[in-house]
Amino acid sequence: MLRKSRMDIEYLNEVIKHTIDAIETGQKEIFYIFEHSRQECERIERELQDLKVQVKATIEKVDDLRKQEKAAKYKLMVVSRDFEKYSEKDIKDAYEETKNIQIQLSLECQKELQLREKRDDLERSLRSMQNILKQSEHLMMQLGVALGFLKGDLKDVSGHISDINEKRNLAAQVIKAQEEERRRVARDIHDGPAQTLANIVIQTEICERLLEIDLNEAKKELYQLKYIVRSCLQELRKIIFNLRPSSLDDLGLLAVAKRLCEEFQEDTGIKTDFLFFGDIKRLDSDIEVTLYRIIQEALNNVRKHSRAKNCTVKIEYGNQKINLIIADNGVGFNIYKNIDNSDEEHFGIMTIRERIALINGTFYIESTPGHGTKIFVSVPLV
Repeated sequence: MLRKSRMDIEYLNEVIKHTIDAIETGQKEIFYIFEHSRQECERIERELQDLKVQVKATIEKVDDLRKQEKAAKYKLMVVSRDFEKYSEKDIKDAYEETKNIQIQLSLECQKELQLREKRDDLERSLRSMQNILKQSEHLMMQLGVALGFLKGDLKDVSGHISDINEKRNLAAQVIKAQEEERRRVARDIHDGPAQTLANIVIQTEICERLLEIDLNEAKKELYQLKYIVRSCLQELRKIIFNLRPSSLDDLGLLAVAKRLCEEFQEDTGIKTDFLFFGDIKRLDSDIEVTLYRIIQEALNNVRKHSRAKNCTVKIEYGNQKINLIIADNGVGFNIYKNIDNSDEEHFGIMTIRERIALINGTFYIESTPGHGTKIFVSVPLV
């Protein structure tokens, strides 16, 4: 029986190895598609920007030629009507001038039409390429999650979980938690620094052109560009801090949690009080990280679901345990509903509960519709 079990594990490992190899190969190919799509988007955006400038210039030229045509027609009418006052040469010159302007106008109108059609084609191409970029980015993220799970140590998990349904549920929760975190980071980068960097590229190209035309205007654009770069740097630092605040190791839980509450109040407008009691002391790193992540997750739930005006985060240091209480005066919810379902709010609660279980802590929640929510966490220190 033991030999058969060992053979099953070896066979399973071989299957997983082949699966990982196939996924890694696919991931490289998808990354090539993603990178090519990104470069194409940038190229099309630059071409589209230049084309819009050409369209604008052509429209202005057409408008000017229409005015010239109108003036030339009026002049032709005047010299033709007063043939006794004007010579035959004057009439011929007026006619030739009107004809030349009409020819130029016809050519420019045709050019405008062609440029507009080309612009519309480029905009359609850009939308299509952006869709490919988005899909390939999403697929890369999913493959990354799958690889991260498959490359993990499945033997330890198998040793602690005997029931196959439990293993499937745990795998689903792990993958969902990883993907949710990756999606959050990707969304933060895409909506913040990525957009800003794209604007910086366009702004830089504008500055290059202005340097040859208007030096003062170029200086103004460069000043604005410096402001945008600083803003981008600030957003990146914030994302890095949310991933793993380095000050947590240096300053401890209280300082970092207080800063988190202050930033939360500034970002959301929800009045957030941070309180602490007892003899302050440094805790084990895993406890401090876990409690920080729980505060982060709870405040995220307050932001998304509570519609609260006030929120309180309270930490109580004891001799043998540390307590954490997070309360809001929002809309609340029915705790008797099954919180193991898959909606986003309940998934946040599941995440908190699972984090607490890893450090042997206890967790419970109080909430009723219309009367806010309280989260109670207690972690033993001995």
